[in-house]
Amino acid sequence: MKRLTKRVFTAVMVCLISCLMFATPVLAATNCFSKTTVKLNAINGGTSYSSITSGSVSGSSPSITKLELYCNVASGTDPYTIYVESPDGTIISIPGPTRSGSIIIPVFEGENPSGTWTIWIQNDGVSYNGNIYPASTATFTLKICYSY
Repeated sequence: MKRLTKRVFTAVMVCLISCLMFATPVLAATNCFSKTTVKLNAINGGTSYSSITSGSVSGSSPSITKLELYCNVASGTDPYTIYVESPDGTIISIPGPTRSGSIIIPVFEGENPSGTWTIWIQNDGVSYNGNIYPASTATFTLKICYSY
């Protein structure tokens, strides 16, 4: 009787493990990298640029799954616009935040993260802080997660 119980138990376990193994989806491997720009200063309607490279990207067909832009905004910064250009040439513009924090940017999902990214700001030419010349100052950290 013990032998039969042991065989039934083993058969049930093999069946359960097989079912889980074939029913569980295979997930693609993921990886992330982050890079920080130099301090960007734009004055009186001007622009300030920074380029960053992805470094080594794993896999033969990497695809962005999440892009997060952390904005470290200097105190007293006047209104500005952030521009981000991907290595594929996609450009987006978003209003610059007045406080430091993160922004999730879904428009780049599916693109290849490998290559040079360009981030720039353009001062809106308006001072809300009483500056004679409107000035915007910020540093950005681009965090990109991708599957491969």
